[in-house]
Amino acid sequence: LALFAVLGAGVYFFEYRPNPDPSGLDPKLQIWKLDRDSVERIVARSGDQEQVMQKRADGLWYLEPQDVRADYWRISGTLVRLSNMRASRRVTENPRDLATYGLDQPRAALTLRTPDGVDHTLLIGEKSPTEAGYFAKQPENNIIWLVGTFNVEDIERFVKEPAYEPTPVPTATPSPGPEGTPV
Repeated sequence: LALFAVLGAGVYFFEYRPNPDPSGLDPKLQIWKLDRDSVERIVARSGDQEQVMQKRADGLWYLEPQDVRADYWRISGTLVRLSNMRASRRVTENPRDLATYGLDQPRAALTLRTPDGVDHTLLIGEKSPTEAGYFAKQPENNIIWLVGTFNVEDIERFVKEPAYEPTPVPTATPSPGPEGTPV
């Protein structure tokens, strides 16, 4: 009888026990989760400068207003992080004063537009006193989040270093030296 109890416990433990979320990430810290391939427009703002990246019908990214092709791989790689926006902490749901968090006049902002025409915007305020990240909020609600520094750096880099398509660099080909021997 004890043998059946041990076997039954083993089967339950390994086969029927509910599996916890393998990611271990708190879903309450998810600001948005978008399909990165469906994002059609990115607007990154830092200070008083702004860079717009638009995906056109050909599936390629273009910088606006420059109207030049953008670095598809850099934008797509950065969208892996920015389309799955998570906070490290929920700071408050009812801030008394947005200025406390630098969100009365945000230092940066990110807007991702999806095919249904919906803009997903995150306003970025000041760095936290412990420098653990930046305060952020969506315009349509009062929740103040703490987001990772790397997210803010991605946004600011899009503005300060626009994602221009890389220019191919020609490689030197060996030329024959004197008497036909390669140099």
